Amino acid sequence: MNVKIAFLGGAREVGASAVEVTANGESILLDFGVRLRSENPLPLIINGDKLKAAIITHAHLDHSGAIPFLAKKYPHVKIISSDLTMELFKILINDMLNLYRKRYPFGFKDAKKAYKKAKRIAFYETYVLNDFQIELLHAGHIPGSGSIYLTIDKDLKIWYSGDINTYRTLLLNPASKIIPESDIIIIESTYALRNHPPREDVEREFIESLKECIERGGIALVPAFSVARAQEVLSILTKYNFPYPIVLDGMARRISETILRYPEYIRDVALYKKAINRAYWIEDPKERKHMIVEPKVIVSPAGMLQGGSAEYYAKHIYSDENSGIFLVGYQIPGTSGYRLLNERKIRVGNKLKKVKAEIKSFELSSHTDRRHLFEMLKKVNGSPLVFVMHGDPESCIQFAYDIKNEIGLNAIAPQNGQFFSISKGIFQGDLQ
Repeated sequence: MNVKIAFLGGAREVGASAVEVTANGESILLDFGVRLRSENPLPLIINGDKLKAAIITHAHLDHSGAIPFLAKKYPHVKIISSDLTMELFKILINDMLNLYRKRYPFGFKDAKKAYKKAKRIAFYETYVLNDFQIELLHAGHIPGSGSIYLTIDKDLKIWYSGDINTYRTLLLNPASKIIPESDIIIIESTYALRNHPPREDVEREFIESLKECIERGGIALVPAFSVARAQEVLSILTKYNFPYPIVLDGMARRISETILRYPEYIRDVALYKKAINRAYWIEDPKERKHMIVEPKVIVSPAGMLQGGSAEYYAKHIYSDENSGIFLVGYQIPGTSGYRLLNERKIRVGNKLKKVKAEIKSFELSSHTDRRHLFEMLKKVNGSPLVFVMHGDPESCIQFAYDIKNEIGLNAIAPQNGQFFSISKGIFQGDLQ
């Protein structure tokens, strides 16, 4: 049996994750995401005639955002995911198109088609599609997220991590640290070069920093991703019985409601309900100007300060030494959050302004780190071939090198546009 694995996006980058697996003249996609705010938003485009399905690990748009293109151009292609993934995708894709419709070769009708036609499968359910046997395994990244376990011809086994987290958070149980028996492993490398600090230490420092900010009379702004991170922040505040007012704004409100309808994906439903009910929800944008008068915590998207209600609040508190902006997620270079963290500057109108408010960053990542990635790979049986992706170039290349030298597995950091034909050996080529 000859299997071809083609990297269409997400190789040596974070964005537009897409891997095509071809066997016996048919192919499937593992994720099909977009690059947000990019002039080149889509993965490489494939020959849709042989494409049978796209399996989506989770709702983040760098993994799911291009499936409306499939629904538009290749309506025969099945879209497979968990039920909650598709509900969150529906919210996120509509928000993306509202903001950036002209950047993408598809529209709202195509997104609606993708949502409606999707086949929802449960974790650990086996779904058979011709020669492909498909399972979603709990990934611990965001609610509804899964890794993909693919068996071809009841023989060749491929495990694709998607985004994975083996740490227990207040919102989610962790993914298993045991990679299922595999011939080929395709693994993320977002944090492959660093370890996370102990989670409870981070939580306590976070709580103390917010308290200090409020007690000196400031507004504590927490820009947080709408999916999972905002809900995790609220859960931390609830866990520690945070005594001051909490406000939730932006798309995180609708996301919170949606997740609540799928309690089977939440680690502690009682804590989650208490957390989202503890906050005051902004229902009308006109309320925002009243929220920056008295000290409080405001949890609001976007997590990198790229638009959203968090940008509104940041522009109103940046010059106040008593207030603070507390980042709780990775800041991609080029984003407003990255500039804030590294230059202490924020754009107000057409000018960059020096930020006088306190700035702190807390690692509440939903990706597993170097230590745990290595633990997972050291426990695998046999000698699977490892492909490293979903990281910046340094992370992908160095992690592949370290896997070879420290674990002894054959590891490759592919580039977008490369394919690997695997039968008795490995043939490497470039897509034309």
